[in-house]
Amino acid sequence: MTNKLHRNTTNKMLGGVCATIADRTNVDLNIVRLVTAGGSVLGLALFGLGLTVPILYVLAWILIPAQGEEVSIAQRWFAKPEVQDKLDSFNKKL
Repeated sequence: MTNKLHRNTTNKMLGGVCATIADRTNVDLNIVRLVTAGGSVLGLALFGLGLTVPILYVLAWILIPAQGEEVSIAQRWFAKPEVQDKLDSFNKKL
């Protein structure tokens, strides 16, 4: 295991976030998936925080690069020329 954080794409079900957590913490992958799903359901039912876990999952999916890649989905998106142009024009207005 390397120190560089990346999403595990070999054991992924959706984005590989749970597989990455399982790899980094040496916890069984199924337990991590159950805790993630349970946190979503119980958070919604008991505390009204049911969207917290899915939102954090999607953010990790977007911000952490996949295995074998150097940049994340967000970095690729922000590197697009049309996005850069919009960011530049927005910064000029500030």
